[in-house]
Amino acid sequence: MKKSIKLISFYFMLFTLVIINKKNVFADDVVQLKTTYSYEEMNQDIVELQTLYPQFIQSQSAGVTLEGRVIPLVVLGNINAPHSIMIQATTHAREYIVSQTTMAIIEYYAQQYALGALQDIYQNTCFYIVPMVNPDGVVRAQSIAPAWKANANGIDINRNFNVNWEYLNTKGVYAPGPENFKGFAAESEPETKALTSLAVTRNYDCYISYHQMGGLIYYDDDFTTPQVSAASALIAATVSKYNGYRPMNLKTTNATGLTSMGGFTDWVQVVLQKPAITLECGSAWGKNGQRQAVGIYRSNRDTWAATARLFY
Repeated sequence: MKKSIKLISFYFMLFTLVIINKKNVFADDVVQLKTTYSYEEMNQDIVELQTLYPQFIQSQSAGVTLEGRVIPLVVLGNINAPHSIMIQATTHAREYIVSQTTMAIIEYYAQQYALGALQDIYQNTCFYIVPMVNPDGVVRAQSIAPAWKANANGIDINRNFNVNWEYLNTKGVYAPGPENFKGFAAESEPETKALTSLAVTRNYDCYISYHQMGGLIYYDDDFTTPQVSAASALIAATVSKYNGYRPMNLKTTNATGLTSMGGFTDWVQVVLQKPAITLECGSAWGKNGQRQAVGIYRSNRDTWAATARLFY
């Protein structure tokens, strides 16, 4: 009898929580997944989520773009946790849907923490997240140039990191433009510098990068140590169990034998000697991929917790 009363009381409190403040229960109440997600909307959502969950969400600046936009950094969880993971999305402008899904996942974890769930994750791991690395490019892709990948300088950020940059295939592109130009010097761009600076601020267990498209998980390159290769492969296999994406080892896939060139996860694995994966989400980007946002969110939502549990 006492057990039944306690159970009824629990469900009554949960029902009251839904009625009074649905945002604590439904993952898409703040972060919408239905329509194009702008830089301004993301910033508004960060403010609202921080207001709703001040114990679990903090916001900072990771840097400032060429056009003066702040690159937001969202800190999710317990800042005193012994482990940390760095996550970043939308290095390429037209791939802005992964900013939207990353923000929705942030909201999901904050809700779970507020409801008393996932306490092992909260106690052990803090997530440091850059949900939109390239806001200048996103604004351009959403307004005048839908296929734009580069930043405001016309430089592809994910070809600008200082890891065998000098050997990077130019793909016939030698000047600033919408895609593939690696820049006139390695790490020349404020967005590149923002990520490299954040990446060395603490001893992260691993790094996760969200891109579009293909349903793939890139997890290794040439020049990585056996330890980094094994750890990255384990993360990829773990994540794949949840989202169904196909792990792909990039070792020796380039004719020159130099596949570790210019990208953020390449730089992490080779320079920092840390495990990292790149996820290529969905099968379309931009407006053509908008209807896939809900699926990307749902298939990747639990991968953060699964990855965190590998390290403690």
